[in-house]
Amino acid sequence: MIADYRGLFRSMSGRIGDFIVYNHRNRICVRSYPTNVKAPCTPGQLAQQARVASIAVFYHALKEAGVYEYWKKAAEGMTQSGYNLLVRCNLPAFDGEGRIGDFSKLQLSQGKVRQLSGLNLEEGTDGEWRLTWNGSIQWQFARKDDVVKLYVMEDGGEEFDVEPIETGECRRGDGECVFRLPERCKDFPHLYVLVCSRTDGQCSSSRYFLLTHKF
Repeated sequence: MIADYRGLFRSMSGRIGDFIVYNHRNRICVRSYPTNVKAPCTPGQLAQQARVASIAVFYHALKEAGVYEYWKKAAEGMTQSGYNLLVRCNLPAFDGEGRIGDFSKLQLSQGKVRQLSGLNLEEGTDGEWRLTWNGSIQWQFARKDDVVKLYVMEDGGEEFDVEPIETGECRRGDGECVFRLPERCKDFPHLYVLVCSRTDGQCSSSRYFLLTHKF
């Protein structure tokens, strides 16, 4: 509570014991001095703040790429939101300065759809890449018509650009996918494989590959 002491202490200002005297719009006012001052953040707290801030940027990148909807779907029935699930799953991928420290720990998606089994990536000729897997559907939450989606990310940077790769509506039952990186993404080395249901909006957890070129 602030009390008005216009007739007293007209020339005074500053702290007096547990009170602070100050001038506000030509009025001499007094307020209590705060006793519970928040301690400075520790290095660990600052590092965590940097991680969370960067994940907020990562979230916007996933939203622009159309991937964030899978997080919302994955969180249905949970006590946490899709955003909180995204933060929890991706904190280990970021370092204390807010950069992606380990791209293999980064999760572009989560969900109950079964990830592809026996995934293998090989570089072909003329810029082609060939991704193969076991097209079997012997597991729960696996259908032959599940759509295989690919995304790439560049190394470093602060915007966390997530770019989709054209696969021609490749399906789980196909067992393979041949693709090329578009010109704007030819130097993006981080590939993520997602498998998405065509019926209920669910997705798999993402699978990571490092695109290493033959010389």
